[in-house]
Order: sequence, then structure tokens, then C-alpha cells
Amino acid sequence: MPLSVARMSAAGGAEVGGVDPRSPLTAGVAAALDAALTEYGVLLFRERPLTARQLTAFARVFGPIQPHVQRKYQHPEVPDVVIMTNRNPDGSFDEAGARRGAIENPRDGWHSDLSYDPVPAKATLLHAIDIPSTGGNTCFTNVTLAYHALAPDLKLRLNGLMAEFRYGGHQRNPSARVAAQALDAKARQQASARHPVVNAHRVTGRPGIYANPLLASAIVGMAQEEAEALLEPLFDAIDRPEFRWEHEWRLGDTLVWDNRGGVMHSGRLDYPLHEARRFIRTTVRGATLIPFTYRP
Repeated sequence: MPLSVARMSAAGGAEVGGVDPRSPLTAGVAAALDAALTEYGVLLFRERPLTARQLTAFARVFGPIQPHVQRKYQHPEVPDVVIMTNRNPDGSFDEAGARRGAIENPRDGWHSDLSYDPVPAKATLLHAIDIPSTGGNTCFTNVTLAYHALAPDLKLRLNGLMAEFRYGGHQRNPSARVAAQALDAKARQQASARHPVVNAHRVTGRPGIYANPLLASAIVGMAQEEAEALLEPLFDAIDRPEFRWEHEWRLGDTLVWDNRGGVMHSGRLDYPLHEARRFIRTTVRGATLIPFTYRP
């Protein structure tokens, strides 16, 4: 069956057919998948159960693996994989685990993965092992469209601005602070970085809002109150319904999404909390971000 790519929504994303993530891929197919990721921002591979080792092998189609700072949830046999779970080893509810990338209101949860790292990830791969009976969708938004919707005078104000990103470092977001409690002392020191408020995608050059409500804690050189007033319209634009879509999980689904600018994501914390929600995840190494300059 030949490779096929079908758009998931008007705002972005595509479902891929004709590719089994568990099998070795030719160089031509690998290049086509990488190009599709750049074009659509999110790729979906339906109902193909993967082991942790198979997930990392598939991730290397898109580049080398980038380890995650959240060492508490490392896979015991494959350290390049972290387990995204809402359960403690004894089966009780793990709130810090549940809030890793998930929140009750996605408006406050939009982010790009590893934006608190000086070198953010290129891509994330997330694979469903256990899913609840209802809820728990992963939401996406097109932050390139959100940027284009901003007023020209606001775009000019954003030129050259850098934001500080810290895991759990802002009072705006108590959910992120709870998730950050699972970090060890070394990881807490590592989970801090500065990046452009608006970046240019490394391949396409397209602009995208990069400052996000989950992890952006300040704007460099700007008073906090002024920074918040500047960021709020960006967060409102990111959350506009016409720029969003959601993925409803099935067992064995794998999502691959681009963290280089263009899309952000947020998990929904709206499922029955007594039910297990468990995924395996790995990230592909990226590069430093390129600031975008608006010229009227």
C-alpha cells in the first residue's frame, strides 16, 4: 500500500496511511514523512501498537533522540522514552504525572515541548498504551495562523523580544507547578531557557508565536505587569477556535508533532481520574530558535 497523507483539519495535521511505524522504512519514505511533518505540523499513525524500543527506532526517522529532563518517569529499559501516566506504581492517582502536558482548560496549557530547554526539541512522538473511556484528547493549535491574525502594531512590538521559559516557574499556571514537583534538583536547574517570543520555522521560515501560557514566565527586560499585558493577546490568539483541532485517541495511535514553531499542543485533563491514562513518549533533538522580524 503506497504512502498516503490526508489532512485532519483546516488548521493542520494529517493522517498517514501506508506506513507501519514498526517496520524499517526506506530513505525515500523517511524523507517524505519528514517533509509531511514540516508541512502539516502533526502526523497521525492509527492503531499500530509499539514497544518502547520500536518507538525510539521510529523516532530516529526524524532525527537523533533528545533525552527528557523528567527522569522520574523514564522507561526502566529504554531511558530515551518517558512514560506519561496518571498512576503511581501502586495504582493510585499521580497528580504530578497527570498534569504533565495536560490541564482542565487548554487555553492555559498551550506549549511547545522542551521550550524550557536552551535547545528545544524538533519533534515529539506520543504513543497510546492505556486510554480512559472518555475525554483525554490532545488539542493542537496553529500558531502561524494565530500570528498572522495579530494587529500590525502588535507584531512590530514583538520584534526582537525574548521570553524566559521555566518549567513551573509562573504563578499564572498552577498546573505546571504541580507537574514540576516531579523534577529532581538537577532537572529544576536545567529547565530554564530564553527564546524569541516569535520565531521563524527553521525549514519554512514561517513565523509562529513561541511564547506560551504554560511555560513562558517573563519577557526579558520588561516589567512583569507590562509583559503580561503584552502576552495575553498572544495567548488569546493561540486559543481561537478556528486555529484549533483535537485528536481523540485510540489504543495504538502514535502522534508525531513539530515543536519548531507552527503548532502548539495541550492535553485535556477532563477524563475520569480513576481510570488509567498511559502513553510512552520520546523527543527528537532540535536546534536553537531563529527570531522572526515583522516588516510591514
